[in-house]
Amino acid sequence: MESHRRKPGPKLRDGHLMSTDMVISILANSIIASMEIAGPFLIIGLVVGLIMSLFQTLTQLQEPSLVFVPKVAAVVGLAALIGPWSLDVMVGFVTETFNLIGPVAGP
Repeated sequence: MESHRRKPGPKLRDGHLMSTDMVISILANSIIASMEIAGPFLIIGLVVGLIMSLFQTLTQLQEPSLVFVPKVAAVVGLAALIGPWSLDVMVGFVTETFNLIGPVAGP
């Protein structure tokens, strides 16, 4: 008995079915896009957190809001600065993904 499952390969690729390489490419692009978008926010949160922790250590103030408020302010400020760039990265990723899967999904 032969398996009813389709196997990836050149025959399926000519038939406009999604290949393993295409799936891996989409996943790699999604990881890169998410790192490009989230990276600056994580870095600014890390830097502000370290600075505020150093400040707390030097002054011996142990107030949780002393760290939280500057982190939130820094992330909101960064979002205002790089928001359009982040949107361009997201739109570029979605457009590229739709262009890759377009022949597979549509006529």
